[in-house]
Amino acid sequence: MATIMPARFAGFCSRTKARILPGDLIEHHGRGKQILVKRRTVSDTVETSGGTFYRNRNGRCEDAPCCGCCTI
Repeated sequence: MATIMPARFAGFCSRTKARILPGDLIEHHGRGKQILVKRRTVSDTVETSGGTFYRNRNGRCEDAPCCGCCTI
């Protein structure tokens, strides 16, 4: 059974071998089997002097609420 979710880690599409970046929407079929559904948009990323952060659907970074950087 496949699950559609945002990618947390970089990888490759098992169907097209395209690069998957964190934040891209993927169809997850188990370990090592993910299919790229949709690329993330530019508005999903925030670049600061501390690095690049990817926001989830709640507007928080992907590590929220652990690191406390959600005020950016």
